[in-house]
Amino acid sequence: MRLVTTMMTVEELSDSDISKATGILLNQFEKKYEINKYYYDDSKYHEVDIDLFDVVFSKERLYDDIDKLISAYEDIIETVSYQIDFIAGNDDTHSAVLKYEQNNEDIKDFGLFVTRRTIPNLQPYYSSQICNAYVNLTHVSFGVYY
Repeated sequence: MRLVTTMMTVEELSDSDISKATGILLNQFEKKYEINKYYYDDSKYHEVDIDLFDVVFSKERLYDDIDKLISAYEDIIETVSYQIDFIAGNDDTHSAVLKYEQNNEDIKDFGLFVTRRTIPNLQPYYSSQICNAYVNLTHVSFGVYY
């Protein structure tokens, strides 16, 4: 599977911060990767995607792997000087990004969403002083099928 980490920011991330974020992810998942940046004239947010290739999440270790991903996002939040919201999914996050652009609190259907903010009316899967993580495996399976 291709594991897509989408970082949404109000300001454009510097190349240095993108490199730091990529390094943190690669410490957790040593895989080939590709980075893409997106910003359109009608966008509210800047988007950076870090795609990791050939990532395998198993049914037995799915939540361990999600926890590992959340831990990497926490490290990125503490390392990078921007307010970042993370959207993670398998293969593509485009529909989630479009939804986020419309309302950055309507994230209930996202596979994994990590932010410093608290999302109203949703119980986080994980919460710390650094972030809140919301998980919903109804529409995003991370390559695991039950």
